[in-house]
Amino acid sequence: MSVPVPGGSIEDWLNELKLYQRNTLNGILLSNEPEKAAEIWITSQGSDIIVHFGGTHDTKPFWDRFRQEFRSFICDDNAYTEEKKALSAEGSITKTLLISVVSSAIGATIGYSATLLAPAVAILLCVVGKMTVNAYCKNG
Repeated sequence: MSVPVPGGSIEDWLNELKLYQRNTLNGILLSNEPEKAAEIWITSQGSDIIVHFGGTHDTKPFWDRFRQEFRSFICDDNAYTEEKKALSAEGSITKTLLISVVSSAIGATIGYSATLLAPAVAILLCVVGKMTVNAYCKNG
């Protein structure tokens, strides 16, 4: 079951987020392409002056897992079927609803807060909306 992803500019998608998320992402997007901005958001470790528990921390595997789950949600007809059924029952799918459902579903799968995933999800949904679901899924 395919999920329709509405088009729109990056600003349209970011307007669905909380102000602090939007402001941070706008700053990141000044010098990065959208997908890189999503990666930066997801792999952010907070302040550079704080030493993280356990020393160095590699966030690349987390980004890879997040992208894999996002791609599954969008491209795999057999993944997240209940969430996709619920979306299709809504009739009109708004950007806010889509961001929320995708963030919640992926967050439950990878054990991460939907609120923290929402900005990266919004950016990736914008990318999908610009190129269409079929093109995104074929782009590997």
